[in-house]
Amino acid sequence: AVVSTQSGHYGRGKGKKILEGRDSLLVENEKKTVLMKGAKTSGIINEVLADLYKIRRSNAVMMDRNNPFLPFDESQGLCDLMKKKDASMFVFGSHNKKRPHNIVFGRTFDGQILDMIEFGVTSFKKLSQFKQTKVPLGAKPCLIFNGDVFEKFDNWGLIQNFFCDFFCTTKTSSINLAGLEYVISLSAVEPDQLLLRSYEVHMKKSGTSTPHVELQEIGVSLDLKLRRSQFAPADVRRHALKVPKAAKLGKTKNISHDMAGTKMATVHMTKQNIAEMPQARMKGVKGSKRKEGDEGSKKKKVKKVKAAEPQENDMDTS
Repeated sequence: AVVSTQSGHYGRGKGKKILEGRDSLLVENEKKTVLMKGAKTSGIINEVLADLYKIRRSNAVMMDRNNPFLPFDESQGLCDLMKKKDASMFVFGSHNKKRPHNIVFGRTFDGQILDMIEFGVTSFKKLSQFKQTKVPLGAKPCLIFNGDVFEKFDNWGLIQNFFCDFFCTTKTSSINLAGLEYVISLSAVEPDQLLLRSYEVHMKKSGTSTPHVELQEIGVSLDLKLRRSQFAPADVRRHALKVPKAAKLGKTKNISHDMAGTKMATVHMTKQNIAEMPQARMKGVKGSKRKEGDEGSKKKKVKKVKAAEPQENDMDTS
């Protein structure tokens, strides 16, 4: 969301909760994208915005009304709209004689424009022109950047960083190979041309432990021509990338986590002599002995008496 440096007393009621929700966060939530139309658009631009919204449907807002402002000339209206929607990224589509089929990608920081990149759409294939796919809309893609242009020119390095933010709004620490099913390829053919392609991953048996991978194009397919760009100064970008001390998790000694996320700790103790340690008797053992004693005391002692032997006089009389 939009990161704000303002904090303090917000009053009471529902407005307080809304303003506190827009305040700066230690752990940043998923970045929301606003897709909007300019004062005048073309059919191609409308279809491009609709397909980009389908890709980012999980965390995006599509504006139906036309907006009269221009991002490079009048940015205040755009910033106000971004604050209202609590979003940090935007896509602005327009069309005129000077810049036909124009699309602007951008992001904001602290209520101000951070970066803006303007492209012209030279070729476009929408999602409905491709074969139906099993990849769900809004799935997290694997990004592939092709071309040495991204490394040779500084502005293209920032463009690469922007599209990483745009398509991958959440960070992941590990990847499951079996769950990799969606790939977006961005190829910088020339210093002013960018090709965007989307593929579905098919993993087939290869007779070895590594599967045979095939890519099937599923759309969106875009050919973009770079027209102009505007990036933040170095000091502003440094401030935007600054991580607060509270969010920095330093490495703690003797503490680790297992695969399930359970916190494990190692405790170091001196050597103990168990033989000399006082051992307390268990209450259950004491109770059982006491019960056995009570039952034994209640039993009556029976004396065994031998039977008297018969006398000789008694035998004679019989």
